[in-house]
Amino acid sequence: MTSTPPTSRPPARRRPTTVILATTALALAAVPAFAAVSALAPSAASAIPTPQKACASPGLTLSGGTGPYQPMGVSVTVNDGTSSRNIVVFTSLDGNVAPNGEMRLSWSVDGGAVTDFTYGPGNIAENQQFDGTRTAMDVIPLGPGTHTLTPEFRLSGGTSASGIVDRLCVVAEANTK
Repeated sequence: MTSTPPTSRPPARRRPTTVILATTALALAAVPAFAAVSALAPSAASAIPTPQKACASPGLTLSGGTGPYQPMGVSVTVNDGTSSRNIVVFTSLDGNVAPNGEMRLSWSVDGGAVTDFTYGPGNIAENQQFDGTRTAMDVIPLGPGTHTLTPEFRLSGGTSASGIVDRLCVVAEANTK
């Protein structure tokens, strides 16, 4: 294989220093105008409003196999206004489950009862040697008004099963523009 040698270019012309100074002076003169424009511009909007996102480090240890659902200490709030809509919720957590068990995830809506596989896949973690990051997406149909969504977890498995949730974040996407 042969390659083409690079082409040589003539050296760049030296530009007069006065042009550089003039350009610098123009740039400095433009700074106050730019600063005024950026001060008047609206600030960037958050993609997810604060009530619709939450993180926590519950350090929760679940044990004893098939037990009740446990809240993690975080909730998100969405306002559907006068419409019913499907809300997309995401949960991401660092956690682990000991052998012979799996960790289940479901959602309490407005403090209501939590059951397996109501809104999404249900199984968020199974045994592995170390903590791992796990993420689930669920779709929750909600009626009009303001609603509070709380992720809850439980273990499914034998009496020796145990699990840990070290840190988690939840996001609810209600309206996007």
